[in-house]
Parts: sequence; C-alpha cells; structure tokens
Amino acid sequence: MRTIELNIRDSADAARFIEECEADFSSRIDEALESLFEGHEVKIIALSGPTCSGKTTTAGKLTRRISRAGKRAVVMSIDDFFKDRNDRNVVEGESPDYDSPAAIDLDYLALFMERLRAGKPVLVPHYDFIAPGRTGYDEYYPHPDDIYIFEGIQAVYPEVTELFGPGFRSVFMNVKEDIRYGDSVLDRDEIRLLRRTVRDFRFRGATPEFTLHLWESVRANEKKNIFPNAWIRDLTIDSFLPYEPFLLSRYALPLLRTVPEDSRYRDEADALIGKLSAFDCPLFEERMIPHNSVFREFIG
Repeated sequence: MRTIELNIRDSADAARFIEECEADFSSRIDEALESLFEGHEVKIIALSGPTCSGKTTTAGKLTRRISRAGKRAVVMSIDDFFKDRNDRNVVEGESPDYDSPAAIDLDYLALFMERLRAGKPVLVPHYDFIAPGRTGYDEYYPHPDDIYIFEGIQAVYPEVTELFGPGFRSVFMNVKEDIRYGDSVLDRDEIRLLRRTVRDFRFRGATPEFTLHLWESVRANEKKNIFPNAWIRDLTIDSFLPYEPFLLSRYALPLLRTVPEDSRYRDEADALIGKLSAFDCPLFEERMIPHNSVFREFIG
C-alpha cells in the first residue's frame, strides 16, 4: 500500500506537487522504455492493461521515444477493430460487450496483420462508441522502418497476440498499489473505476450509474481474460499519479451524487463518496495539469 503525505498550504504548493509527480512519472516511463528497446530489434509493441490504466498516454510517449531513434511509430487502437453492433449477439436494450475477445473482429485483424507484415497497404478501421459501429477506413502504406504500437485492453488476449506473429514486445499498464491518505484508503481498482466514471461521462455519454453497472462485467472480464495473461509481458508500468485523487474528488464526487436513491448502485456510490471526500482539496486546479499528462486521458 502506498501512503500519500501532503503538506499543501497554498496553490503554489499544489502546483509544485503536481510538477514533481509528473516529473517522476516521466522519468520512470523513460527508464522503462529504454529497457524495452535495449538489445532488441522491435517491430511490433503490444500495449495492454485493464480499463483506464493510462495506455493512450503511454502510446504517445512510446511514439516520441521511437521518433528520437529516427523511426516512425504508428499507433493502432485495437478498439477500432471492434465488430459493428449488428454483427454481435446483442439483446435489444443492452449495452454492447466491449471487453471479451468475441467483441473483436478477429478475422479482419488477422487479414490486416498478414498484409501489414508483408508490407502491403492496409485499411485501418475507425470505430465510433456513440453509434456504435465502424465509421470508415484510412488507407495506410507500410514503410520498412515503421514500428507498430497496438494499444488496447485486448492486446494481452491470446486470441489477439497470436496474430502479431513472433518477436513482438509487450508493455502492461496498471495502477499497482492501493492508496492511503490519512484514514481513507482507495484500492487500485477503485482508482480506475473513478477514472472511468469521469471519462465515460465526458467522452461516452455514460451516466455514473451505468458505469457502475458495467463495472461488474468489466471486472469479471479482467479476472478472466486480462490478469491471467498479464504475466506474458516484457515491461510493467504503474500509471498512478499521487496528486490525482485530489483532482478526481473534484470531478467524480458530483457525478457519484447523481446516482438515483433507488438504484442498486447507490450504496456503492455512497461508499466511494465517503472515501473520496477525504481527498477534497480546493487548492488543486485543472489548469495545473500538463496537457500531456496521463490524467488528461480521463478529464480531457
């Protein structure tokens, strides 16, 4: 368990604490990525981790690291290889399943990887979560020096990784420890749940109640498909930033309070409110967060 000790007297202290947390995270990322490339000719990187673990930001940092080496990084989101809703066994009124291997168009991904490895042009799909469905394609022409980053929770699924072929490198993102501040403890999964509550409300139009509803299946899938396969990795990165609970309290508390009183998730929302309220500190402000912070994945 990680204990946060805070001595914040004014906004300058808060800004300085955020800067220190960001600098430490960037340093850890750089060291980790150096080890990923050292002594290896890397062509494909599988970047995985459970929901809201910071994969997108890490993909960007990988891209910049590869660019410094004089090569071009091409990021492919495995989310874009989701099947259309009409191609799934979805009961009317229920949400599409985005977590299981069955959600991925594995046939198309297999053809895509076959052509990519052969250096042939491919059509990169785009998926819209609001629709939900595939909205179009971009044509991509491979270059021999390109390095491909396949990012998504599914990048650890055996059904997906077997399509990458031999020699790919794997990076796994996660929040690695529970967090204590005073008498309040947020466990590592609750931190990701709070991140997702904020993100899905802002970017996917999901109510907090709906996110809590989905969380049951999300966690079931993580236990079944993600963590059992997570040991097959070359590198693990902890995405937690010690300042983030103090910002999450600002964004997540008002959302959690909207869960209806008669909802089956009201007790869970109240428990999270009780824990997160201990992190309420108005000295932390959004303007202090760097534009390229991993925390920006969840608040925009």
